[in-house]
Amino acid sequence: MSNKKEKIAILGGGVSAITAAFKITSEANWQDKYDITLYQMGWRIGGKGASGRNMEKGKHARIEEHGIHVWFGFYYNAFHAMRLCYEELDRPVGSPLATLEEAFHPHQYTAFAQEFEGKWTTWPVKTMALPGKVGEGWEPQDIMQALTNVVAWLLEHTEFNGHFPLFEKLESCFDYLKRKLGHKKHEDQLRNLHQLFENASVDDDDSHPIIIAAIELARSTFRKLTKPFIHRNRAVAQAWMMIDFALTSLLGIMQDELYKKGFDAANNENLLDWLKRHGASETTLKGPIIDSLYGGVFAYKDGDLAQPNVETGTVLRAGLTAVTCSKESFIWRMEAGMGDVVFGPYYEVLHKRGVKFKFFHKVEELVAEKQDDIQQITKIKLVEQVPIADGKEYDPLVTVNGLPCWPSAPKYDLFPEDVKELLIKNKINLESNWSNWAEIYPQKAIELDVGKDFDKVILGISVAGLADICPTLLEQNPAFKLMTEKISTVCTQATQTWANKDVRELGSDLFEKADEAPECLGYRTQAMDSWADVSYLAPREDWPSDNTPKDISYFCGVFNADKAPESPAPDYPISQANKVKADFITMLKERIGLFWPKANPEPGVFKWDWLMADDTQQGEARFDSQYWRANVDPSERYVQSTVGSSQYRLKTDESGFDNLYLTGDWIDNGFNMGCVESATISGLLTAQAVTGEKYDIPGVIRFK
Repeated sequence: MSNKKEKIAILGGGVSAITAAFKITSEANWQDKYDITLYQMGWRIGGKGASGRNMEKGKHARIEEHGIHVWFGFYYNAFHAMRLCYEELDRPVGSPLATLEEAFHPHQYTAFAQEFEGKWTTWPVKTMALPGKVGEGWEPQDIMQALTNVVAWLLEHTEFNGHFPLFEKLESCFDYLKRKLGHKKHEDQLRNLHQLFENASVDDDDSHPIIIAAIELARSTFRKLTKPFIHRNRAVAQAWMMIDFALTSLLGIMQDELYKKGFDAANNENLLDWLKRHGASETTLKGPIIDSLYGGVFAYKDGDLAQPNVETGTVLRAGLTAVTCSKESFIWRMEAGMGDVVFGPYYEVLHKRGVKFKFFHKVEELVAEKQDDIQQITKIKLVEQVPIADGKEYDPLVTVNGLPCWPSAPKYDLFPEDVKELLIKNKINLESNWSNWAEIYPQKAIELDVGKDFDKVILGISVAGLADICPTLLEQNPAFKLMTEKISTVCTQATQTWANKDVRELGSDLFEKADEAPECLGYRTQAMDSWADVSYLAPREDWPSDNTPKDISYFCGVFNADKAPESPAPDYPISQANKVKADFITMLKERIGLFWPKANPEPGVFKWDWLMADDTQQGEARFDSQYWRANVDPSERYVQSTVGSSQYRLKTDESGFDNLYLTGDWIDNGFNMGCVESATISGLLTAQAVTGEKYDIPGVIRFK
């Protein structure tokens, strides 16, 4: 019996690849079985979740993200793995972010941007406090029980005792209407519907027409109840949209028998069209719930707001999971950058375990061949982008206020002096697909051979980049080629600002809800439609006590990028970032008043001196000290769930090549949306396939 270790090459360092490495190496005595090397382009792991600290003089080690990152209470696998990581990391008590509970905090309030009677306003929403412990106690539900819980949730928010729990500042519109109309039919009908669902089963066909009729009656009653007030009372309009969206979703699930056929049966229809077919009102279809949903998952084809596109079944499955499976809090925020909170701890644990990291190793091509009637990856072609001085291992982290962090730029002092000078002189971005570094510096070509340098390959590079590096795979496996063509990705954009006025001084009224950093979704007057105040992060950066920003805000949205040229084209990402900058400056002058009315008191006016900047920068030039980016590289693009696309996703072991395992939020993992939980599930599935172990992975099958 051979004692030879199996060599595993992991290509890419996003959530899925890191999760796969973490799970494989969590096995006792894993080093007796495996030799694992992770190859990463550039200087940091994280993919589109990577963040960095700007260590340049005068930048105060500020956090620089790819966009707004939040976690949700139904991220069972992501939180579970992250808790195990922090426990093993075992930071000393009192050190920064020593535990998972210190690294993440529950966030109760969110808001939708709402256009009401020709004027944009905000719709504050308090999310529910939920039982259980996040990342623990997975409890899959019967599909009918999950639908019952949705009705129970509606009852909770329409059966009032003098207050409106979901929208605390607003008068209880249903109590008002109940007094005005002298009846409470809506409550009675929801109670009846709740009881019908509670007693139903998937196979009880006789009860299903009765349930459908009850949903239709309840929706009709709510429509009649709210219609006289919907265009003159914002609270009534909001309540109607919430109830109409929920009841229409329930109705569609029942009428289309998705409880029996599975949610994928609805994936050939756009959610908007599906809701309309099942009778959703125009108020709902054109309202803030839909805008926030589409914006929240970047569901605009090619970044064009005129092309909303997301497959119905995938959204319904995710939404039902969110409502029925969240623990503690629906929303969770991180206490530093995502790189600091997530990828730093993972790197430290994996490195200590013995996983080898090869930074600055860019994959050029995977070569597939048929050997002994087996199709497999026989060669991996890479380039070493830069050497490390004295042949040492690259140390990727920096320390900011006691916390290990990833820098926003490589640690140049670890390179040979001549290489360092070339990189700085030519402003080379070693993470960019369009870099012309190969024309300036003779990168070392590396070829890894099967049986010698690797036995198995975990491909964790984004689907957006596979066509360029997998030509022989596309030729030999039509399903692999179809996947790269049919799974859509979209460019995104992000901006961060630091201000010397706090969010109240900027004019936001969202702090009236609670002493909690506000956020808002669905402001569809421009593609940059989401905003989050993250001022609580200021102590994690390195500002002097007499010059600390009072407000830090993040913005993000889809981005309709110009057509990408052939590489190399170093000016392309620069030109796209300039577009983001120009559009955001226009937003500050014309439309930021929804969030910051005192900073943008009238169209064309913005108080530039409220932005943190060097004293030499005046007026609009002060924006130059903020941060903005266009996420146009393949590894940065967001993976979408466009209509009919899930059917083209391949499972981790369906690459068509015997030793190649796919991983990422773009594979078929049972969740099939671009998010941390989806990526984590993919990584767990990959680890399971590589090791051959059999065990249940929570969330692959969401409902029994």
